[in-house]
Amino acid sequence: MTTDPQLLQRIAQVDPVHADTMSRTPTVFTTQELSFYKKYRLVKVEVRLPHRPLQFRYADDGAQAVNLLSGSTQAIYRVNEEEALALDASQVPEYLKFFVAHAEGGKRKVVERAEDIFWLRATSTDKALGDKKADAVSKLKPVSVSTTDKGFETVALLQEDKQLSECTYLVSKSGRVQVLEQQVVVENLPVPVVF
Repeated sequence: MTTDPQLLQRIAQVDPVHADTMSRTPTVFTTQELSFYKKYRLVKVEVRLPHRPLQFRYADDGAQAVNLLSGSTQAIYRVNEEEALALDASQVPEYLKFFVAHAEGGKRKVVERAEDIFWLRATSTDKALGDKKADAVSKLKPVSVSTTDKGFETVALLQEDKQLSECTYLVSKSGRVQVLEQQVVVENLPVPVVF
């Protein structure tokens, strides 16, 4: 259960149904500082239901919470405006990972290393799956950022289900993200359907 009833009240203002479940079910709250925000922190909530855990994400500044898993970029942009976000190049990789993970309800994630992907166990025993994993791992690389007059051009690898894509984004200093180009680099990753 939560030890911060005020946090639960703030969550209840934006997500009343799930806040009620959190108040009645064993729930773990973890907070993560984000280098690009001064006031807001990322709050991860795991509700431990008997049949399966549920996970929720919120941005919280101690006065209000914002539901991040609504699948809308508008929630993130609202927080960015309240923060008067002014990204510098060193913050862009962390911001892009945060943005991608929350902008579409958790359907995609930025991956840079083999450890970022949840592989099928059989990749260590089945040669064909092991070769497919090795091919995918050889394509992984850190997020790259270059400064332009419009902000930052950023190249990242994204996993969505069993697909690995290279995406080029334009990220403004205020945190607006625009996809410039997207190309599939690996299909049928040896991973479970849901990561």
